[in-house]
Order: sequence, then C-alpha cells, then structure tokens
Amino acid sequence: MRKAAYLSVLLPLLTISLWAQEQEQENRVPLVTNVKAEQVDFEHVLIRYDVEDLDGDTMTVSVKVSANNKRSFGVPVTELEGAVGEGITSGTGKEIVWTIIQDVALHQYGEGYVVAVMADDRAEPEQRITWEKDGAEMALIPAGSFEMGDHLDGMSNALPVHTVELDRFYMDVNEVTVGQFKQFVKESGYNYNRWANPFPDGSTVLGSVVKYSPTDDHPMIYIDWNDAVAYTKWAGKRLPTEAEWEYAARGGLSGKRYSWGDDVDVAQNYGNFHGVNGPDTWGEYPQGSTAPVGSFEPNGYGLYDMAGNVWEWCADWYAEDYYSKSLAKNPLGPVNGTLVSGRSRRIMRGGAWAAKLKPAPISTRSFNEPTRFIYFVGFRCVSGLE
Repeated sequence: MRKAAYLSVLLPLLTISLWAQEQEQENRVPLVTNVKAEQVDFEHVLIRYDVEDLDGDTMTVSVKVSANNKRSFGVPVTELEGAVGEGITSGTGKEIVWTIIQDVALHQYGEGYVVAVMADDRAEPEQRITWEKDGAEMALIPAGSFEMGDHLDGMSNALPVHTVELDRFYMDVNEVTVGQFKQFVKESGYNYNRWANPFPDGSTVLGSVVKYSPTDDHPMIYIDWNDAVAYTKWAGKRLPTEAEWEYAARGGLSGKRYSWGDDVDVAQNYGNFHGVNGPDTWGEYPQGSTAPVGSFEPNGYGLYDMAGNVWEWCADWYAEDYYSKSLAKNPLGPVNGTLVSGRSRRIMRGGAWAAKLKPAPISTRSFNEPTRFIYFVGFRCVSGLE
C-alpha cells in the first residue's frame, strides 16, 4: 500500500520547470525554444526542444540540471541519448532521453528541478556586452583557476589559500548606479524608501543617498542584501559568489595584495579611499563621498572600482572557516553562516571610500547582516555562461 501511494503521488517523480538558455556569441547565437521535459517512468526523462542557428552552423547541445530552482546546477547528468552532443543541426522536435537512475537517488525526487538545454556553435563569446534590461556594460571573465585567499597579510578568515576553479561568466564593469536603481524601482514597483533615511538611533549626521551619491552616475548605497538580490532578479542576473568576486577583482594577477599589484603608493589611481590624497577626493564633505563609477583605472579584466568606492554584497553567507571546507570548483559558500553576535551575515568585498585610511587588500573578507543598509555599501551583478 505504501509503495502504491508513493507511485501515485510522485508520478511524475520530478517536478521539472523549463529553461532555455542562450549563449552570448560574437556571431548570431543559436536559439533554443519550446523546451519540454516529462518523466516517462522511474528511470527516464524525455526532453524535447527546438533549435535554430541562423548562420547554419552545427551545434553542440548540452543539458544541465538544478535541484534547487537554478541556485546551482549540481545534479550530475551522465546518461543522455538522442539529439545531444556535437554535430546537432537546426530543427524542431529534437529529443533527448535522460536516464536518471544513476544521477538522482529515489530520496531526492521532488520539486525544484530545472532542466536547462543549451546550444553552442563554438564561437567565442564577446569580450564586452550591454545587458538589455538595465543597460549595464558587462565584461567577460574567462574560465580558469586561481589561488584564493590571503597570500601576504595573515588574515585568519582568509586562510588557508586554496585553489578554486571557475566557469566563465560576465560581470558588470561598474557598480550598480543610482540611476539604474531608480529605473528598477520605477519599473518594478519595488518598495524602496531610503533616499533620505536616518540611522536607527535617529541620527541623520551621515545623511542620505543623495548626500554621498549625489548623481545618477554614482554607486547606489543604503542597499541591504535583500535589495541587491531584488535588483538582480529584476535584471535577470545575480550577485557574484565570493570566489567569483575575488577571481574577477584580481584581474588575472596571481598572489597580489591589490587588484593592480602590491604597490600601495599608486592606490589613488585605482580607487576611492578615505584619507588618500589625489584624484580620490570627492564631494564637499571633509570625509569625502563616493565617486562616480568608472572614475579610476580599471583592472586587468576591465572592471572599475574593484577596490574602494563601496563595499559590494556577494551571494555567500559568511563563515570564518569556510576556506578550509570550500569546494574546489564553483563554490557557492556555506549553507549557513557563522553566527556573529547571534546573527548570520552575508559577505561583502572590496573596501570603501569611508572604511579605510588605505585600500583593503583584495582578499579582505567583510560581512554584515543581510537586512542592514549602510552609506558605503553597494553591489554589482554577474551572469553565468556555463
């Protein structure tokens, strides 16, 4: 009786949502549409799709699967037959059979599964794109591995140094601006009311968004982690993982203290830091303010303000000892964060104009409660390709 009830309740055993993912290419991209997935028995899922490449190229079609509504695609997909792999031509009604018995254990069946079908004509992606939704310029961060952590300063929460491998992704060239956030609020109706917000103790000494980020070209501040996530969902992007952020911030340099190297004397050319004289002096206030995004030299990947200006939210929970437990490939951070004063915190990276008298080393790990908003914290977005 229990087995029969189990069968009737769980057929189809996997609740599958559908996602056709396009790859950004220099030529015209292959287009995957009309994806349908159906579990036909205990062992098999039938995936149907249409695909077209206007250049007439043959394509490599692949499948990946998430068990948690696209937060990560960690489900192994080892047994596929049909219109998958290399040499696939344009057409409709393509079929793939996925034999799931080796990849999804019986106790894992349930809701939250997402099947992504991708077509790649092997053209290289563009080095720069403009994201349609928010108009942000994005730079391609190539796939690769790096030594993540503190090589030079002995920061205990950034040790041990460990090797991390990442897939390629796009990252916003600049921090999200006041103008972009205004567009988000206007189009989405998101409830944001901190344009002029006092601190919890009633103090208004530090003022509002307008005081420290006075134009649409300045980075958006007074952003808590949830505000940042809401923006990324509206834009169709996401926050970077901590590993992605550090990899991108290093700009291809290995084992350096800063995004430009080890020389602190040139810091004023690369970021907005409190107390550093030179071109980082902004605003009418003695303590300074944010700088318009892109005001300094970019790093090796063409990214601006990866040091200074504002701290940037990352996707991960903060755990002090996570580096000793991190996955070697595409780590997503700990499942739960280390409690600090009884509360879990989210990662922030990069340093800020008001936070240091000198730039924070690139491996510096800061953190804060996801519901806290501060006048020197903002964010930028990423979008995955793999």
